[in-house]
Amino acid sequence: MNIKQETRVLNSSVDLITSYVNYAVCCFPEDRTQLVNSALPKDGTAKKYFFILLLEVIAGVNKEMVPEKSDGDSLLRLLHRISKTPQLDPDSKSTAALEKSVDEFQSWLDYEFEYELYSANIGRQIKIHLSRKDALYLIGNRCKHSLLRSNSILKKLIAIYRNSGVELDPGTEILILEDIDNWLFDDFGGYHFTKLCELSAKVYYAIVQYVHPIYKNALVRTDEIRYSYRVPGGLTDEESKFEYYELLNRTRSPFLPAIKTWEHLEGRY
Repeated sequence: MNIKQETRVLNSSVDLITSYVNYAVCCFPEDRTQLVNSALPKDGTAKKYFFILLLEVIAGVNKEMVPEKSDGDSLLRLLHRISKTPQLDPDSKSTAALEKSVDEFQSWLDYEFEYELYSANIGRQIKIHLSRKDALYLIGNRCKHSLLRSNSILKKLIAIYRNSGVELDPGTEILILEDIDNWLFDDFGGYHFTKLCELSAKVYYAIVQYVHPIYKNALVRTDEIRYSYRVPGGLTDEESKFEYYELLNRTRSPFLPAIKTWEHLEGRY
C-alpha cells in the first residue's frame, strides 16, 4: 500500500467512525469527561444509521479505491497492514495501539455463537450458529435495503437456517426476513451497541495516536488563525493532498468519549 492509499484508508476510517460514534447518534453522558459503560442509540433511525456505517468498516473495500488491496480486505484489515508497514511515517513508534485495536475488533467479529429463537412468521423454534460479523452483515444490509432489494440477504439467511436443520418452502422463505428485525437488530444489535462503540472508538484513538505526531511535524502556522500543512512528496495530486488535509484536521482534536463496556454486556453471544 502506497502513501496515497494509506492516507485514503486512514481518512475514510476516521470519517466513518466519527459519523456513527458521536453525541448525535449515541446517548452518551452530557459530561464528556465521564467514562461510558453503557450506551444506546438516540432513536430507531439513529440505530439504523449506526449499523449501516458500521458495515462499511467491516465489509470488503472496492479495489478501485485501494488498488493494492487483497480480495476481501475490509478497512480493518487494511488498517492492520498500515500498523505493520506505515507509509506516512515509516519510522513511527506509534502503531502498536493500532495493531492491537484492530486485532481486538477482528477477533470479536470472528467469534461464533449459538442462538435459540422462535421465528413467529413460520412458527418454528430454531437454534442457529453464526459469527458476529455475519450477524452485523445481516443487520447492516437489512437496515439499508428495502424488501425489493433484499434478495442477497434472504439467501444468506436461508443458508444459515438450513445449516441449522430448518428447511423452508419457497412460499414462506421471504417471511423470515422479519426475524432480522426481531432477534438481530433489536436483541443482538441492542445488546452489543456499547461494545461496538468501544471497539470503534479504540480504533479511532489508535489512528489518532499514529497521526498526531505527523500533524505536529507538518503544521505550519502563518498567524493565530491561518495555518497550512507540509505535504509529503508522495502526495502529488490535488485529491490526495485534500485527503491528507482532511485526515490531519480530523485527528487534531479528538472528541470521542472514553468507553469501557460494562462487564454484564460482555458475556452474552
